[in-house]
Amino acid sequence: MTPHDDEQGMILVNVLMIVAIAAGLVLLMINREELGLDRALRLREASRAMAVARGGELSALVALRRDAETAPDADYRAEAWGKVAEDGVAIAGGTFDLAIADAEGRFNLNMLRSGEAGAVIRFTDIGHQVGLSDDQIVKLTQLVRLTGPVTDLRPLRFVGVDPKVAAQLERLVTALPGSTSINLNAADPEMLAVLFHDPMVAERLVKTRERQGFLTPKDLTDNQLEQPVGTSFKSSTFWVRTRATIGTTSQQLATLVQRRGKGEEVEAVPVARWRNAAVPPGAPAFGS
Repeated sequence: MTPHDDEQGMILVNVLMIVAIAAGLVLLMINREELGLDRALRLREASRAMAVARGGELSALVALRRDAETAPDADYRAEAWGKVAEDGVAIAGGTFDLAIADAEGRFNLNMLRSGEAGAVIRFTDIGHQVGLSDDQIVKLTQLVRLTGPVTDLRPLRFVGVDPKVAAQLERLVTALPGSTSINLNAADPEMLAVLFHDPMVAERLVKTRERQGFLTPKDLTDNQLEQPVGTSFKSSTFWVRTRATIGTTSQQLATLVQRRGKGEEVEAVPVARWRNAAVPPGAPAFGS
């Protein structure tokens, strides 16, 4: 092989290396472009999904405001506001879910901040029901009074309460802004048993509620019962949770809504929102 042949061989090798490098750069650019397009697609899907979720929230706000205008004396699931719930309904490019629930079926821990005897006694009854000691009840009461208003029940698990007991407690209490009562139309059987100090009474009331869809003061009178202090048959605070899936992207929105005003001046106002992974466990489950 002559020196000229060696020189041509080196040139060929260099050319092949340059071609390989160029091909790699082109492939890298294509991959980056595909990633950029995929990211742009996901952002567009996320934007559309959140717009749909917000639209669902708005429809629930309208339903709650209309209900306050047309049926202000009672709130129960069978009303029109409860019928706006959706489960996996098809929308353009994906699906949509909406869950709505009365938030006042449990004792509001923030009622303890007032120091009123009725609220303290109610929480003490609840604490004994789930197995809290008197010392734990006092500590939790002080926690709420000193650090409240609380917005989430999860921190209660870090004050020495057994996780199983904490889970039971969370079925009977909630954390809502302002002063709220317990809606007898939204309270579950366990809550009713605490309120009336009798599981049998709670069972009778649940059967009456299931039969006619709601409870009234007359139902208590017919059962020779007095309405417990701090209870009512209507609510001012509700949960709205929406989820929209577009393509492979989902967006969730949980909103705590309060109704304010009376008559034609009533309004349904979002007072707190959580998105996606931040949605608290107190928000209603989809399909429930």
